[in-house]
Amino acid sequence: MRLKSVGMGYFLAIPDVISILNLVFGFLAILMVIGNHLTYASLCILVAVVFDSVDGWVSRKLNREDKFGFGKNIDSLADVVSFGVAPSVILYSLGLGISDWAAYLMAIVAALTLTCGMLRLTRYNVISDKINYHGFVGFPIPGTALIIATYYLSGLFNVAVAGILMLFASYLMISTIRYPKVDNYYVIGFGALMILLLLLPINVSIGAVNLPALALFVLSLVYMFMTFLEFFIDTEEALTPENVNKNIGQVRELTANKFKGSLSSAKDAAKSMKETINQVSSGEIISESKEEKEDEDEKLLAINTGEVEEE
Repeated sequence: MRLKSVGMGYFLAIPDVISILNLVFGFLAILMVIGNHLTYASLCILVAVVFDSVDGWVSRKLNREDKFGFGKNIDSLADVVSFGVAPSVILYSLGLGISDWAAYLMAIVAALTLTCGMLRLTRYNVISDKINYHGFVGFPIPGTALIIATYYLSGLFNVAVAGILMLFASYLMISTIRYPKVDNYYVIGFGALMILLLLLPINVSIGAVNLPALALFVLSLVYMFMTFLEFFIDTEEALTPENVNKNIGQVRELTANKFKGSLSSAKDAAKSMKETINQVSSGEIISESKEEKEDEDEKLLAINTGEVEEE
């Protein structure tokens, strides 16, 4: 018996197709690693990052009502492959190219990265509808893949440094540190431009250093480590949009009051100076000075003639 209510057409939507493309390029990245084409594997991961960034935006624009959580689950499953398995396989392959011991160590780091990434995605699905925070709890798993891919493409890759970075990323993914969503259009546009330069057959390099890849790598590291400031935030609601806007409003009001006070004082000083200048110009202050001087001269003359005794 066939049930129409559980057919794929009942669940599948346009954002899910984009998530599937994310999965496809993650799978292609794994195939490229098997064929020892690590550059193409890294580029496939970057394309997967683009699709992962677009599916949520398309879903919001279409006002999709995902009552059963189908889209959220398919997105997470695609992320496990593209940003969990694929970067881990790249890391192991790079260790294998050095020595057996390096391969064993990178296999452990890769397995840890994959496990923490899966745990982070599972936790996200559980708590996403239950927390009041416009962002992520724990380092987003696409950031981990972006670090590995851009670090390799930058031309400065070192497998030991990559292993250490993945250990940090593994911890940060399962941590409770809050990461804001990147909503700045300038940052998004810059990142998209750098990925486009990497995908096109354009050589933007200085020596062996690929500049677009290096720029993306540095941006990813800044994003990963900058939110250690979380430990200095006292309240759970400190980063909510309402409180941020409230604090900005208070700062603006305080700054405006101080500016008005300074402007008023400056106007009073200018007015006083103007009055003094007018008095000097009209001869009032000069005449007063002359009268005081004449009084002093008369007093001195009287003392000298004996008319007034000196005190």
